[in-house]
Amino acid sequence: MMTCCFCFFKDDFSPLIEQLVADPADKAIMTAVGNIMASEVVCADMDITLGAAMELCAEKRIRHLPVLDEYKQLVGMVTDRDLRYHLSPRIGTLAENKSDRENLEHPIHLIMRHTVVVVSADTSVSEAAQLMLANRVGCLPVVNLGRHVIGIVTTTDLLRYLATNPLE
Repeated sequence: MMTCCFCFFKDDFSPLIEQLVADPADKAIMTAVGNIMASEVVCADMDITLGAAMELCAEKRIRHLPVLDEYKQLVGMVTDRDLRYHLSPRIGTLAENKSDRENLEHPIHLIMRHTVVVVSADTSVSEAAQLMLANRVGCLPVVNLGRHVIGIVTTTDLLRYLATNPLE
């Protein structure tokens, strides 16, 4: 089993996630992340602009954007929160200025988190929940041995799993 920890960034968590780490003997939490992850992951290249990344997140209705290098390996992560922090709130308003518009053209690699907490598909749901709580992250990219993203598991995925597979 491969579990790697690389990144630390803050996100809010529901106390319900803590139920997933309560009893490691429960079959529901021994399920592999590969069974609950989203396998169609929207990723971005390092050189995509902040503006394009924001549009992509809005269009695909996602909050976490894994960033890939030229070899399609995971090299970073950007969240919608990171994008909002680095973009002016004046964008799209009458108060918008040249500097605000220029900021939209900066490449995403300038703001991405370079270290990312990742898991493999065979990581247990319980271990994934523990990693998310310990590192205060809202998602875990699921990678293979070549660091290629094969899925992503979010707090929403864990809550959905918990809601449909109650602990005994």
